[in-house]
Amino acid sequence: MPKDLITALVYVSTADPGLVKDDLLAIRRVAESNNQHSQITGLLTYNGTNFMQLIEGTASAVNECAHIIGLDDRHNGMTVLTRTEHSGRQFPDWTMASYFLQYENSVLSDQLMEMLAKPSVDPKTREVFNSFRSLGYQN
Repeated sequence: MPKDLITALVYVSTADPGLVKDDLLAIRRVAESNNQHSQITGLLTYNGTNFMQLIEGTASAVNECAHIIGLDDRHNGMTVLTRTEHSGRQFPDWTMASYFLQYENSVLSDQLMEMLAKPSVDPKTREVFNSFRSLGYQN
């Protein structure tokens, strides 16, 4: 595998049922800080029951980040859906874009769709996130 390839990993997990919006905002703040240091970019979505997240960066950074995420007790059942290599980042401008579907209105849902429609986003990534988004709020 050439060194310049970007590894992208998409997983789903089940959120702790006691999570509130402040918990989600804290997750985002920590992810943004840690990801900037580790040169990880990506997208986090939450529908009231499940998380779906894409993390991308060097293979070693993605592996380390996924390991740390897997240890977090605010979710369980972390299942990797896809792991792919790309010549560039799908979300280069986001240390961690996030959409919490149960708290956001249709305008923000439309913004998520616009983000997923960008040419840099792999069609498989677009498909899994649009499927997750179409489930809407689950609780």
